[in-house]
Amino acid sequence: MLRLKGVSHDGNGIMSVDWFKQKLSGRSAIIAQPAPQASLSSEELAAEMRMVESDIVQGKVTDALIRVDRLALSNPDNAEVIAHQGICHNLLGDAEASIDPLVRAAKIAPENARTLYFLAASLAVTGRVDEAAQISKKALGITPRDLNLLVLMGTIFGRLGAVQEAAKYLNQALEFHPDSIAPLHTLEILAQQTLKRSSVYDLSPKVADVRRRAINRLLVAYRKKRLDPDGIAVLISILSGSPERFSTAVEIANESVQLEPMPIPLAQQMFLTFWAAGDTAQALRFSELCYEREPNRPNYREALCSSWLASGSEHWNSAWRILLESQQKSRPDQYAQTVPMWAGQKLGKKKLLVYQDQGMGDALIGFRFLPILAARGVKFDLWVLPAMADLAAQTQGYEALIRTDYRLDPAALGYPYAAPLFGLIHALYLTPEEVREPPLLRPGPQQALALRQRVRALSGVKIGIVYGGNPDRRDDWLRSVPLDSLRGIANIPGISWVNLMMDERTDKARAIEMFRMADMMKEVNNFADTAAIVEELDAVVAVDCSVAHLAGSLGKPLWALAPPSADWRWQIGADTRPWWPTANLLRSEEPGVWKRAVVQLEIELKTFTDKLNSEN
Repeated sequence: MLRLKGVSHDGNGIMSVDWFKQKLSGRSAIIAQPAPQASLSSEELAAEMRMVESDIVQGKVTDALIRVDRLALSNPDNAEVIAHQGICHNLLGDAEASIDPLVRAAKIAPENARTLYFLAASLAVTGRVDEAAQISKKALGITPRDLNLLVLMGTIFGRLGAVQEAAKYLNQALEFHPDSIAPLHTLEILAQQTLKRSSVYDLSPKVADVRRRAINRLLVAYRKKRLDPDGIAVLISILSGSPERFSTAVEIANESVQLEPMPIPLAQQMFLTFWAAGDTAQALRFSELCYEREPNRPNYREALCSSWLASGSEHWNSAWRILLESQQKSRPDQYAQTVPMWAGQKLGKKKLLVYQDQGMGDALIGFRFLPILAARGVKFDLWVLPAMADLAAQTQGYEALIRTDYRLDPAALGYPYAAPLFGLIHALYLTPEEVREPPLLRPGPQQALALRQRVRALSGVKIGIVYGGNPDRRDDWLRSVPLDSLRGIANIPGISWVNLMMDERTDKARAIEMFRMADMMKEVNNFADTAAIVEELDAVVAVDCSVAHLAGSLGKPLWALAPPSADWRWQIGADTRPWWPTANLLRSEEPGVWKRAVVQLEIELKTFTDKLNSEN
């Protein structure tokens, strides 16, 4: 099958150099100790190294390693020989073993860009990402236009969270190599990981045209059955980032489910696509496949646990444990790293630090664990972001509430353990039944009093609405409801609509006019102010966002408009209100299509409004 230039991908986000793109199955379990090589002339050594290169290109990397190990015994200070020991280990999947020879080779020949490239790649794979970044920058100073190095740097800096710098390197790669698919694919991976639109990273005006031409080339190759599984993974990835092309991505994914062998990059992309499409069974199948192949990869563990939780509660407790352990590794900036995560150990007279690890909506779900923790005799302090603090103050059981806009170092403050909110599920071994009834979190009666009075002055049934989320998110088209489809509910008589959306969407002014809604969000200073407004409402209509969870935490009737993916926040097995008993879940019938959900919403809102108006 055709291997299009730049398509090869190893599943780590590390692109292989063009001359080493042959897929490898792995190193033999036992390699015989090589006999010492007699001293060679420079011409003979060069000939041997050409044979090493030839073996690598042909995929015979084990043979190449045996040969180069033998050469290293009589040429221990030859940078090319030592570097190729490291390169062979890298290509055989043993990144840890590759580092020492590559470091030694780099000391002997510090200006060899190929050595530095493989050293940076191996450091990145083994989790030493900061070191990889420094090495890759040094290599870039030697070969500033190298395609594979620029793609590698995009991956490395993306993992460090320096997404704009990552995008810079990938856009440079596209400037220098406009026909290469590798940097374009890595941009898509970056967008998938950060959930930001691809356009956020398209720093060059040429990228849109490069993307269009790449899609056309890949589609032609696919239809002619000339695209291998790695290329299919790239094609699905690029297609799935576009609402106009997503259905084609699903079509190709469905056509590819029986491919054997199924490489990990394709299986991962199949999971992401089926998950977004709402095909929970297929998403679970491919998340399990990725986990079986590479059980220690954090993102594969997270995918499996998310699938488990959405599918049902059979693996409830272990899913939360694995999910949190994996996220602690993959998102270190969100989790305490200086002390162990609490797993239920006795603390004696010491206190536990419980902390907010996710966004506002997830924190609202997690606050219900705190009274249970206190009831079991555990002393703890609670840390939250300042915007959440006033609401968090209404929870029970903590001894001190800490509010800072930076994450604390629990070790420096003397805490022996720390626990993210959702880490308490496993630590306390909580069942779904134990956490089904949430505490009502009400802001103080004087919170945002002027805003409260303005809501009270509205006539009829007062309903808050959030029809869209953050427009810069890659999946916004999946989460947000097209404004024009909501005209029916906007015209229901007897409703005073109240805007609860903070995000500045391009159609927001038109929405306010269409719904004739009151808009006070510019006067809102924190989440407690929003809670004060919601507390004065009769009900809330919201897409999957923090305001939906806020309405649930206040016990308000809630219509939650969710995309087809069975996210654990809105569905666990057959339970479509696992966290909020007042929620009514309405899913889009397919990605981006809300017709049936909106019709049902209109029916239920009319019934709800008529009932309240008749009672009043």
